[in-house]
Amino acid sequence: MNRSEEDEALALIFANTRRKKRTADLMTLARAFERLVGHYGSQKAVADKVGLSSEMVREFRLLLRLPKAVQNMIRARKIDRLDVAYRIALLDDPSTQLEMARQVGDAGSQDTRDIVRLLSKRRLPVKESKKAVLRSKLKGLHLFVIDFDEDQYHTILGRARAKGVDPAVLVQEVVLQWLRGDRRGKAARN
Repeated sequence: MNRSEEDEALALIFANTRRKKRTADLMTLARAFERLVGHYGSQKAVADKVGLSSEMVREFRLLLRLPKAVQNMIRARKIDRLDVAYRIALLDDPSTQLEMARQVGDAGSQDTRDIVRLLSKRRLPVKESKKAVLRSKLKGLHLFVIDFDEDQYHTILGRARAKGVDPAVLVQEVVLQWLRGDRRGKAARN
């Protein structure tokens, strides 16, 4: 990589990671990061040079392992958020990655939670679903996966519907009350 190519890659990354509105697609940035890692020798060196975390450099570079069809969707900006593309890249099977990318692209949403919802629609075995959900969680978001039997699940759904809240919100309220010391679980009975 000559000096001009290095400057071009650095300028592209600076211009597209420092602003809210990105002009380059994620694959273009991933290739720029890849070239810089080849030039500087490590993700850490690139991260230090551009003022980002090594983890973010790794997330961009992971996109280069996606199937070409998924990469094309990212180039076309049908998937245009790093966290969403990264979560798809974490899936093990290329056909699953492609299926998930198509579903996310067709849904028109760029929300990581949509990946979790789409995974649940695939009717994966419980253990595999848990792993996929935990791998796809946002940084700073703490998840607990709780197994409920069918009766418990329907009871939660019914009580949440009666209160007009999302079932996850109801469960969170009950846990928060329990943590505050109200062990009677009033929220669950209301």
